[in-house]
Amino acid sequence: MRYTILISLLAIVLSSCDKDISSAQAEKFVKFYGNYLMDEAGEVEVLNNGGYAICGTISTSGSGRRMVLIVTDKYGNMQSGFPRSYTEEGLEAGANSMVVIQGGSDGFLLSGFVERPVAGSQTVQKDIFLVRTSASGEELWQKSYGSKEDEQILHSIEMIGPGFMLAGSQVKSGRSKILVMGVTEEGDSIPLGLNFPNPNAENATANYLVSTGRDYMCVCTFDKSNSEGTDILMLTFGDDLSPLIKNLSGELDEFGSCIVEEVANNYLVLGNRVNASGKIEMVIYALEKDGLYITNSELVATISESNADLIGKRMIKTANGRYAIVGTRVMESSTNIFLQFLSSGYTVAEQVSYGSSGVQAGSDIGIGMDRGIVLLGINSFGTNSVISLIKTSETGDL
Repeated sequence: MRYTILISLLAIVLSSCDKDISSAQAEKFVKFYGNYLMDEAGEVEVLNNGGYAICGTISTSGSGRRMVLIVTDKYGNMQSGFPRSYTEEGLEAGANSMVVIQGGSDGFLLSGFVERPVAGSQTVQKDIFLVRTSASGEELWQKSYGSKEDEQILHSIEMIGPGFMLAGSQVKSGRSKILVMGVTEEGDSIPLGLNFPNPNAENATANYLVSTGRDYMCVCTFDKSNSEGTDILMLTFGDDLSPLIKNLSGELDEFGSCIVEEVANNYLVLGNRVNASGKIEMVIYALEKDGLYITNSELVATISESNADLIGKRMIKTANGRYAIVGTRVMESSTNIFLQFLSSGYTVAEQVSYGSSGVQAGSDIGIGMDRGIVLLGINSFGTNSVISLIKTSETGDL
């Protein structure tokens, strides 16, 4: 079943961050955050108190883009003192990922990029940018890492021991390579790194990390060795960052998105691919793992539409054992956030789309304290955009 829930322009005004939502509306809401310029959503996490933390990029008139942290109550109302924005020496910066520490009571790690103007040029160069904050958003420290070419972090998690593991991309000689690195709790680089080489790589990125409690898995997009196009590549590694490699893709172009634990030593990987008709569809791979070895991998589901691109971004396991995917559904006349359900047996179930005039794109997904679903995205109108947070029932109803 597919149906569209229209979010009109009026809802932007009524649901803006200046209007509180009563407790009677707590289970379902739509909220918008930002300056209505060019704001971008990164990730959303559910806090121990039932509220939500959001990271992303916020634009300010005259000052450019800033890394941003937003903390709300369980109704989506922004808490006092937020949003908090961060930069390095006034440079433009943004957050792609966030680690919530001790459920938010011990603060946050924001990770993404900072942009530096290139002398004698109209271009900018991206470096890795990390900001550690307190629970109230006060900056505790910031660090940046980079070279003369571009680096940025796309996903971050806590390490098995103290510190944080970061995944993203690094450009060398104009070619994008997989980058995985660790930093201490103080943000200092651990003298180990994983930079997986491919002489043909132009689009390689490390997109999503997960810790198994004993080691790590990373979903990557990687250029094919002998032909044009990209594959989904899985890396498994321990604290020494010496990876074992498993290629999941076939002949078509595929892109890695994220990974979810199904049961112990079994995982589902979400990706996207361009099918024979030229449309983007979602693919789900099931993996079995023994230590660092992926012992079995199988394509278990393909989700597509003949008249639309379905771009899957993040997937979670719901409280009732099903799986939920957030992403962007693109048709000629509309671009909306979608919520796609998958049964525990990998059967494609219902899809819900959320949209209005303009362009909506899905960025992240979470499960609220009441088992409802939380969707993070952006709403764009012309050249302007705002961060959106949608809280639905367990079935996606608003």
